Amino acid sequence: MLCLHAHPDDEAMLTGELLAKADACGLRTVVVYGTRGEAGETEHDLGDETLGQRRAREALAACDRLGVDRVEFLDHVDSGMAGTDGNADPAAFSNAEPAAVAATLSELLADEALLAVVGYDANGTYGHPDHVQVNRVAAALAERLGVPWLLDATYNREDLASLPDGDGTLDPGFAAAEADLTHFVQGEDWFHAKMEAVKCHRSQAPRTEASKRRRRRGIDGWRRRFGTEWFIVRSPTGSTDLGPLADVLEPKADWPGPLVREGSPPG
Repeated sequence: MLCLHAHPDDEAMLTGELLAKADACGLRTVVVYGTRGEAGETEHDLGDETLGQRRAREALAACDRLGVDRVEFLDHVDSGMAGTDGNADPAAFSNAEPAAVAATLSELLADEALLAVVGYDANGTYGHPDHVQVNRVAAALAERLGVPWLLDATYNREDLASLPDGDGTLDPGFAAAEADLTHFVQGEDWFHAKMEAVKCHRSQAPRTEASKRRRRRGIDGWRRRFGTEWFIVRSPTGSTDLGPLADVLEPKADWPGPLVREGSPPG
């Protein structure tokens, strides 16, 4: 299973549970990053490292926690958030031709027998140019190699809108509609592995004491908000047998509701 990600830390936030469960089920996993996330921000002293170097090193540690078998970085530049100057950089990941990136990936992964390619939904989950590009490249790669299964990692738009800190508004430019979701991964063990991977990305963590206290108090909020990983699963080749993926993915119809700490009330 190949997980294509835009930046370091996306692997944990969007597919941490998927990768951990796939590893436990004996499925070989590969993570490829389009960029090293050098356009991000940090409150930490990087010493002699660039932000891209630090984030790449953190990504390797996170992937190790998740049991990933192979990690690769493409030589594209982080495009930055939508509307920023980085969007115009010819070397930016979002400006690459998806078919050309897919060709590069097919050569890079020539020794892998891919059962599935994991990208993002058509909105790139939240509209970041590099995330939208992941959606395009994943589809191009799956078509080029005839990969049986294509998975769009996403969020449940309706569920997030129903959270206590939300206003119930559904933004069609964010994530995916619940009706379009097909499968999920959820479980306390997988959530624990996800959080261990998130912790590896220290350069992206706030440093103020107030922020640290909020993070410690907010673990149940994280469990409720990010404890379920959602996917839109389809087969470009018309396959109907998920094979080993059937041990990793659960159908949406079986979703028991959001992950909550044992003994905590739901909702």
